Amino acid sequence: MPRNTAAPPAQRSSIRKISLLALIEFATFGALVAPMAAALSLKVLELVPSSQKEASVALVTAVGGATALITNPLFGGLSDRTRSRFGRRRPWIFGGILVGLLASGLMLVSTSIPMLVIAWALAQAGYNAVFASLNAMLAEQIPDHERGKASGIFGAASALGPLSAYAIAALGAGSLPVMFLAMPALAAVIVVITCLIVKDPPPTSASTPRMSISAIFTSFIFDPRQAPNFAFLALQRFIMQTGYTLVGGFGLFFIMLRLKMPVEDATRLSLMTAMFSMVLMATVSWAVGMFVSRRGSYGGTLFVSIGLMITSLVLTAFTDDLTVYLLGVALSGIAMGGYYSVDLALAMRALPKGNEGKFLGIFNMAKTLPQTIAPAMAPALLLIGSGDPIAGGEQNYLALYLCAAAAVLLSCLAVIGFRTILSARAGEIEDTEPASLSVPEAAPVAERI
Repeated sequence: MPRNTAAPPAQRSSIRKISLLALIEFATFGALVAPMAAALSLKVLELVPSSQKEASVALVTAVGGATALITNPLFGGLSDRTRSRFGRRRPWIFGGILVGLLASGLMLVSTSIPMLVIAWALAQAGYNAVFASLNAMLAEQIPDHERGKASGIFGAASALGPLSAYAIAALGAGSLPVMFLAMPALAAVIVVITCLIVKDPPPTSASTPRMSISAIFTSFIFDPRQAPNFAFLALQRFIMQTGYTLVGGFGLFFIMLRLKMPVEDATRLSLMTAMFSMVLMATVSWAVGMFVSRRGSYGGTLFVSIGLMITSLVLTAFTDDLTVYLLGVALSGIAMGGYYSVDLALAMRALPKGNEGKFLGIFNMAKTLPQTIAPAMAPALLLIGSGDPIAGGEQNYLALYLCAAAAVLLSCLAVIGFRTILSARAGEIEDTEPASLSVPEAAPVAERI
């Protein structure tokens, strides 16, 4: 008799739900990145003299980064405490995307830098409300044996979103309305449709902490002793992301110095390699996520990804050859694709139950904070020694890339703290959460979509 290989209903339901939620991730990331692709810089040039453009862009992006850092865990914690017949998460997802769309419109019509700063901060707040609530919904409704798959699909979506934003920026070059509003409008449509399809059951009083002023101030802190696996996982992500981000903003200048390219050619190569890396990241994240979901073991993927990232950084540190540089870019895209295919799945394994939004917001801080810290550290690292020993010049890119590689290597030490969840399957995961955070068992996935 032929073997029945069809997926069971619950599994098909999980894949459908993951794919729908990943559409929100894709569109929201694209909406967030769209202004940074080119529109924000062009808008600044409309408002200030050319001599003030760098300082003005730095001010806008710094305030936006600080807003993202605060709002992600804040809205995650608030969504944990939301009591609505529309559910805990959907009101924040819908409200956040609406605020983001309106803020994008406000950026378009801004007539001063302070107005632009406020608009970008509002956009960051709105989109981070979406991310925090979306990840919490995923953690609540997807079983452990499907979370590797979910992490991979979400990793692919978060890479393809920015890629779409860059494509729209290129196609709509010169049209600020298109560059500011196309992706946010698409995101709003996707959110509305998806929120109507994916259910978010209203919480019960027994499972939902009450809203309070103290909840706002405690959204950013937790006792690591209550969730040690989560604490070490967040630390590992912070260190890994710091190493990756240290070199992220200097690709153009690296190409100009090491590969001896004029600014026009260097800009073209920088954009092409960035898009190539995003495609690789998305492809690897999706494929590896599908594979590790079947095994329930994430340790091998995590360590291979760390090793590939270190190799990429070391190769790039010592090269002035285009072929080796492109190899480093490819290895970096593969490494981060593999890493993102398991890091969210590991986070969902380590979450204390009942506070998913808060803890996933804190976990996202471990990714967001390096984007503020690393660019501030990088200029000092570039001044180490007496210039670049590979290509000359005042900026020491050898030191920068080797420090980034050292940070990624250092992140391995934190893995010791959450090694117990690297290979655990559903039902075998160590329960480290205090009883006060537990909630009643959720209904099967197939019954909630």
